[in-house]
Amino acid sequence: MARCSSRRSVKALAWIEISLVAIICLCVSSCEAMTVTGLPEWLSSAAERSLVAVWNEIPDDAMTDREGTLELVASRLFAGYTVRVSARARVEVSFTQNEVSPKPEVHIILPELRGMALKWFSGDIAGMPEEVSRLAGEVPQSALTWADSALRERVGKIMRERLPGWDFTQQIYISQSSTSINLSFRPSSEMILAVRPVLYSRTIPVMFRSDLEAKMLPELSPLIGLPVKWTELHRQEVEEMARLYLEDRNTVDNLQAGVSVKFVPGKVSDIEARVDSRSIMFSMWVSAYAGLEGRYPEAGAFFGFRPIWRIGDVNLAPEVYGEVIFELDDFGVKFRAGTRFELLENFWAGIEYEVLGGETFMRLDYTPLKVRRPYARWRFGLGNYYHELGLGYRFDEHISVELYYDDGSLGLRGIWDL
Repeated sequence: MARCSSRRSVKALAWIEISLVAIICLCVSSCEAMTVTGLPEWLSSAAERSLVAVWNEIPDDAMTDREGTLELVASRLFAGYTVRVSARARVEVSFTQNEVSPKPEVHIILPELRGMALKWFSGDIAGMPEEVSRLAGEVPQSALTWADSALRERVGKIMRERLPGWDFTQQIYISQSSTSINLSFRPSSEMILAVRPVLYSRTIPVMFRSDLEAKMLPELSPLIGLPVKWTELHRQEVEEMARLYLEDRNTVDNLQAGVSVKFVPGKVSDIEARVDSRSIMFSMWVSAYAGLEGRYPEAGAFFGFRPIWRIGDVNLAPEVYGEVIFELDDFGVKFRAGTRFELLENFWAGIEYEVLGGETFMRLDYTPLKVRRPYARWRFGLGNYYHELGLGYRFDEHISVELYYDDGSLGLRGIWDL
């Protein structure tokens, strides 16, 4: 008896599995066994979904004309078309336009943009009204009363390709003699809230760089409020605009400095520019000491000249420089002259001569251009074995603080770059 009961259980499970497979196949066939013709590609899927939903609700019995019922419902749902339904091996639904409609007119309402942003937008929408008009013209005028969502979805695909980051509103106006479609735009929630220009240079003193950064802000103000994704699309135009603006400034032009710009779009967008002469280096600074006896505030100026001697992208020429340092307590002056090579990027090594002291030093410097970076400097007297070492950190364009070693004494040194 147990063996018979087991066989019946196996047969019951097999029957359940077969029934489930049959139900799934029936559901799939009811959804897939339909062909829709006569509609444009962007509208066909939406219409098919509605037709399948109606078809599955019509009773399948001898008393019901399923094809006639679907035709009746479809003729009321899909204005502008005559619908024919035939059901043999599969359900075939054909659409035929039953009216002649005027060509739709598409109007693009420009958002409030200024300067370069307006130029970009006008370029990005070039040809768009004709493209949207062609899409809307593929269906009868009255069909736009029910096809507007599908049309908006298709237009949205065009917008994402041309205007990423922009949302749009579609309004359709229909009269007997015309069809008008208005498209208006607004930035998405992820937009630029601020622009932060930053200039790096070994050629231009900080006071002049700060002035250039301040003057760049009005030029970059049209970027405020723009979608981040859209400005990413126009990254090169932003960089080119900033480069041309800087090259046109007298401070940059007089030094014949080269300019390179990197635009980093975001809610707070960065414009990073490197402005450097190919051969001239210049800087000024003041410093003060703490914890060191006999060391008083100083002011200094550095001037270097580096001729062009390139192999590929590498300048192999040495830099010849002079440095003057004023001690602000008694206005004593130190003069230094030297030459050095850039062994690696921002890492220099060379020989320096202190004029009044008559001493020769070996000098190593690691001085990155960007702020919020550590730096190091070491001088070693070849004749008197004098050691001077500074390990510091640049907090911004002006301020840096370092741990300072002066031939046996250790303290702090603060530097203000001018």
